[in-house]
Amino acid sequence: METRDHLAEIYQLIDIEAAFPELNPRDRGSYYELDCPVCQTSRRAYLYKGSHAILCNRRNECGKSSTLWDYVQRRDGLTQGETLKRLAVLAGYALPSLDSETQDRIRAAQDRASLLETVLDYFKAQLFDRGETVRDYLKGRGYSEPEVENMELGLFPPQAELADFVAGYASPRPRVLPGGRVEPVNRVNPVNTAYSLGLTVKGMGETHRLAIPYRDPAGRLKGFIVRAIDPAVEPKYLYTAGLERDTLFNLHRARASGQTGLIIVEGYLDALIATERGLPGVVAVGGANLTQAQLENAPRSARQFVLALDSDQAGQDGTERTLNLLDGRGIPGFVVALPEGYKDPDELIKAQGIDRFRELVEKAESGGKWRARRLLGKQDLSTDRGRRATVDQAIALAERLSPPDTQDLMDSVVKATGLKAELFGAYLEDYRQRQAQERLRLGYQGLSRDLLRLTEEGKLTEAGELIAERGRELRAETTARTLSPYRMGNLEAEIAETPEGLKTGYQSLDKLVAIPQAAITIVAGRPGHGKTTALLNILLNMSWLYPDKTFVLFSYEEQRRQIGLKLLDILSGTVLDQEHNLRELAGYIRAGRTDSRDVEQGRAKLRELLNSGRVLLIDEPYLVGDWADCLTALSKRLSIGAVFVDYIQKVKIPGKYPSRQVELQRVSERILETAKSLSLPVMLGAQFSRDKDHKDKVRLDNLREAGDIEQDANLVLGLFNPAMEKAIEDGERLTKPTVPLSVTVLKNRNGAVNLETVLDFNRPLFTLSEPEHNPGW
Repeated sequence: METRDHLAEIYQLIDIEAAFPELNPRDRGSYYELDCPVCQTSRRAYLYKGSHAILCNRRNECGKSSTLWDYVQRRDGLTQGETLKRLAVLAGYALPSLDSETQDRIRAAQDRASLLETVLDYFKAQLFDRGETVRDYLKGRGYSEPEVENMELGLFPPQAELADFVAGYASPRPRVLPGGRVEPVNRVNPVNTAYSLGLTVKGMGETHRLAIPYRDPAGRLKGFIVRAIDPAVEPKYLYTAGLERDTLFNLHRARASGQTGLIIVEGYLDALIATERGLPGVVAVGGANLTQAQLENAPRSARQFVLALDSDQAGQDGTERTLNLLDGRGIPGFVVALPEGYKDPDELIKAQGIDRFRELVEKAESGGKWRARRLLGKQDLSTDRGRRATVDQAIALAERLSPPDTQDLMDSVVKATGLKAELFGAYLEDYRQRQAQERLRLGYQGLSRDLLRLTEEGKLTEAGELIAERGRELRAETTARTLSPYRMGNLEAEIAETPEGLKTGYQSLDKLVAIPQAAITIVAGRPGHGKTTALLNILLNMSWLYPDKTFVLFSYEEQRRQIGLKLLDILSGTVLDQEHNLRELAGYIRAGRTDSRDVEQGRAKLRELLNSGRVLLIDEPYLVGDWADCLTALSKRLSIGAVFVDYIQKVKIPGKYPSRQVELQRVSERILETAKSLSLPVMLGAQFSRDKDHKDKVRLDNLREAGDIEQDANLVLGLFNPAMEKAIEDGERLTKPTVPLSVTVLKNRNGAVNLETVLDFNRPLFTLSEPEHNPGW
């Protein structure tokens, strides 16, 4: 991180009231009012939040500015490096260790910044000492002297005078520190000159005299904008050499105001006077449109941009370019309509006041409406050709807009042309589909070229991975670009068509939850607590509740014969051996016995489920992509009711990942994609980690250690078997045949959480059933 970035963080974090109580700071909203550190007059200086320049309002008696850096350095008698460390401590900011070269750069940068602030003080003093012509120009714009002071405007003097001032002020003089230490002269730039500061640009101090400070988002002075006040002089503005205009002008004050949106104007003075007169969040682009660099450096907290660019042709074209730029970042853009006869906000504010401009900002129309109005003015809507051209242009424009802007554009065009909204929507959908298909075609052409190259090089594994990754990206992009507005009719139709959530077959549990469609349900428990038993019992219950559906179980932990044997045990409901019932049941079948009525009835039920295809048991250890493909194929020929996976931590995905947790996140994401795309409920078994601090219950946190998979789930049911947990803790064997199993709703996007029911778990029979007296019901 660069030194300036460290300082930007520090200035943002410093608590002014706590760090500088001796200056008696008072919070005034967007700035602090405090004692001037130079003339020490009570509460006549101010400091914008997030900035570092303390400005004194006593122009004739003081008028000086002082940076926080200079004030702390002077107050505590510190070197440059020590000042940085002290500011970091005041801000609670952890500085990295700095080598000598970095410290030299810090000293040089701060020397330059301090000197630029001194130059600004010189410019401001020159304006009121001998800048009568420039003051008259500012007065003609309606600016009062206090406003000019607060806007930090100044007079750029003749070059020779400025050079003498800078040379005299910047000559290196060693400074004596407390204790007799002498601070060494800056080793990087022995002498700062007007040339090194970028102040020797031709025309400055001659044709261009009005100096405007250009500060970065943290309030540090980057250089100067110098304006010509004679309208015949071109260009209107000159900039000090090396000044990068990659940030929005006046952004430091906009950030300090705490606004979540920015008001964009063209002129620098427009931004300053609007801010000075009480409208926060106004910044200037210094041209006809917002640039890519300015957008990239705008604060992420800016949730919308209100454009108040000039009303001339260049400003209107710039508004359109800016809206296009905002579309690419998904940032809402709104446009201020200036009244007829006013070229820019400054003229409006001068004539009608800041409240009128504020009113227009609040009424700014959406980018979609503004574009529609501009579009409708280009064609003769009284003719068929004009109307059709307008519709075609609107459809091409809407294809790249956000849904709200698309709706505003469509409403305006429909009203002006008389076209039915449904027809416009159909045209738009058709256009989007055709554009998406063309992009997809070009994308697959590129993919084909890359695949041919990889196969010729014998890199078949890489080719397979490329197909999966690039294909998914192409489909995702195509889908995103063909999204259409979601209307109330869509909502009502989808609710009517979406089946209700599934019942589990347990009355007490069904009162609490329903298994959601097109979503993931996780059934989680600690090892040995009964998650597989719960999945199998719910599967069987659903097979009887929904006889026209097929239920699919993917087992990653046990073979199909083991799962089938457990299903038979459940359906038979008979105990052949209290300790080894599964083994005895397998022996019964192996011996060809048919003497147990209960077992034979269970065999008949299971035979009907398996042979009819209403229950599918799959034990192939599919990778998650293959699992999704298999399920997609099955859904095309079967009416699937629900899918069960036992259990998710066993599912793998190709590729290398930094941790198993990240790998599980990718697995879970792919399973969710499949559940949504196929509109199927997927029930995942998951293993909780043991919690030494909470042995008597289960928590969602226990599942987060397994890859944050609960984030993808709509419903999470936590299983807890107290008898098994106690047996494990005591190192004993659990012998009791029937034990309580608590089921807790740990997450439920469609209802309440932390509700609990208790089922009886018959261990020899692998059955779950309602107890005679269910606690809480």
